Amino acid sequence: MNRRLSRCVITRTRRHLPVQLRSLGAIVLMGLGAACERGRATSGPTAFPVEFLVSNRLIAPITISVDGIPIVGLQGGGSTGLTVSSTAQWLTWMSAKPMDSRGQPIPDDIVEVTVMISGINRLLEISNVINDQTYITAGIVNYTNAPVSIGVYDGFSVSCASELPATSGTVGGFTRIGYYKLLPATEVRAYRDPSRCSGPYVSWPSSQLKGFMDKSGVVSLSLNSAP
Repeated sequence: MNRRLSRCVITRTRRHLPVQLRSLGAIVLMGLGAACERGRATSGPTAFPVEFLVSNRLIAPITISVDGIPIVGLQGGGSTGLTVSSTAQWLTWMSAKPMDSRGQPIPDDIVEVTVMISGINRLLEISNVINDQTYITAGIVNYTNAPVSIGVYDGFSVSCASELPATSGTVGGFTRIGYYKLLPATEVRAYRDPSRCSGPYVSWPSSQLKGFMDKSGVVSLSLNSAP
């Protein structure tokens, strides 16, 4: 009796085994199919090129970077077309700074500016108004025989912006400062000390600096009497 029961159990097990294997195979295939569907659903969109124009209305050259990688330099008043990947996120630009008499850049008020690429609609125009703040730059001619230093006063402190040489013969001395915020208290000052922005000075008030050129922020000043 035990031998027959054993054979019966073995026989039934062998008969049911293929069905179980088929069921297991079906389950595995269904799992693989679901995994493929999930893979297609969660994969990101295909990247594509995005084209737009960058126009630099400043007088200063700028350097443009995309996601931290410098890609092009653009002269003042210049324009260029850019093509970036749709996956790119940030465009940053920085304006060049004027140099002092020792060849060192003089910091101004424009720091690195960041723009979200997805917010650019065909044209990115770079001007002297950044995040609703107006910036100005001055070209200054010295018609006196005295060299002076040029400082920018913001209502609290003075930033020494440049050294302005004296006139030479019939040619006036000339300098151009960087970009500075135009605030109600802003003044551009010419100091008697030729390098340290100290001592007596003459100034051009904010009301005069408001006569800047649209987009570039350039204002022209002249020094006709020494401080």
